[in-house]
Amino acid sequence: MDHKGSHLWLIPVIIIGFNSLVFVCLIMIGYKKQTGEAADMRKTAVSESSVSADGDVSGNEAELDESFYDEEEPEENIYAYSSGYVLLLTSSESDLKIQMVREDGSPADGIRWKAGIVSRSGGEDLEAEDEEEDGIIYVSEIPADDYTVEVTDGRGISETSSISVKPRIRYTASSGIRSIVMQESQIDAAAEDTALTSEEKQNEGEFDGISLPQGTRGIDVSKYNKEIDWAKVKASGIEFAIIRAGYRGSGSGVLVEDPYFRQNLAGAKAAGVKIGVYFFTQAVNETEAAEEAEAVASLVNASDLALPVFLDVESSGNVNGGRADGLDVATRTAVVKSFCETAQSLGYRAGVYANKTWMTGKLNMEELAPYEKWLAQYRTSGPTYKGDYSIWQYTSNGSVDGIQGRVDLDILVK
Repeated sequence: MDHKGSHLWLIPVIIIGFNSLVFVCLIMIGYKKQTGEAADMRKTAVSESSVSADGDVSGNEAELDESFYDEEEPEENIYAYSSGYVLLLTSSESDLKIQMVREDGSPADGIRWKAGIVSRSGGEDLEAEDEEEDGIIYVSEIPADDYTVEVTDGRGISETSSISVKPRIRYTASSGIRSIVMQESQIDAAAEDTALTSEEKQNEGEFDGISLPQGTRGIDVSKYNKEIDWAKVKASGIEFAIIRAGYRGSGSGVLVEDPYFRQNLAGAKAAGVKIGVYFFTQAVNETEAAEEAEAVASLVNASDLALPVFLDVESSGNVNGGRADGLDVATRTAVVKSFCETAQSLGYRAGVYANKTWMTGKLNMEELAPYEKWLAQYRTSGPTYKGDYSIWQYTSNGSVDGIQGRVDLDILVK
C-alpha cells in the first residue's frame, strides 16, 4: 500500500459503535511566522515457539507465526500545512490517543510533544505530554464533548484544531486510517514482525494420528508462505483460506500491511477459495484495537469475505518482549471486544484466534461469547478445549500442493 502522494490530505474521522467509539482527525501542522500570521491553509478532505504436551501453541502462532460521523454532515475542520507532520486523534469510549506521525507514516519520535485539550462547553480542560518521546500521548476519561486540541513541540510548531465527540454516531470506515498503514519496505520488518515461520516451529511429537471431525478443509497463510499457486491449492481439496491482512509491530506499534496480502486475496478469489482474514494484534488498549479493525476495513471489502475477520491474539515472539505481551486478562479481553465490535459495526463478521492456554487463562471467553472462535491446538487426536469454536487449526506442519514448505492446516467444523 502506498500512502504517499503529491499532497497530504487530512480527513476527520470519528467512529463509535456498541462499546467502542473511534474518531480519526488528521491535521498537517505547520510553522507559524513570528508575526503571528498562520501558514496558509487549504481544506482537505519470541523467543522460539513451542508446542506443549497437550498441544497448546505458544509464540506468534498464526504466523508462526468522518471525526465522529454525526447523523448530520460532519464539520469540516481539517487543514493542510507545510511542516510534514500529521496529527492523528483516536478515541474509544473515554480514552483519547493523540499521535504525531511524519508524512511517511512513521512515528514522530524524539520530540517532547505537548497537548492542550480544552472543553468548549466549559468542562474540565486537560494537559498532557509525550514523556517517552515516542510520538504518542494517551489521555484517559474523556467525556463526550466538543474540544479544542492544541499540539506543540516547544520549538515553533503549534496548531489548533476543533473536534466534536458525540455519544451516538454510527461507525463508518475511516478514510484517514489508510494513511498510517505502512508497507514493510518502510519499516524494520525483522524488528516489528517477530513471527516464526512454520519451518521454524518445533513440532516434535506431532503425529499423523489426528482424528479430524467432519468439516471443510482450509489453510491460513501470510508472507511466510511466499508465492502460492492458488489453482493447485483449490485442486488439492482446500476450500477456504484465512489470509493475514497485516500486523501491528511488536516494538513500535506501527500498523503494517502483509506484503503478500493483496496477491493472496486476488489469487484465492480467482481460484474459488473462500476467504477470511486475520490481523496480528499488539494493541495495548481498546483504542488501538479499534484502529486495527479500521486498518483491516481499509484493506479488504466485507463483500470479498465468506469467513470472519479474526484478531490473532498471542505472544509476540519478540525476544525483548512485545508491547502487548504483559496485558492482564481484563485489558486483553477488552482489546478483543473493541476489535470485534468495531469490525462488526463496519459490516464484517468478527472473531478471535488463540490457543487453548490463552483461551482458558489469558482471555475471558464468557465476555467474548458473541464472537467467533478459531482455536489452535496441536499434537493431539482432537481438541481438548471444552469451549465453543468454529475453526480448528490442528497443525503447522501441513503440506498442500501449490505451497512450498510447511503450511498451517485448519478445519471448519461449523
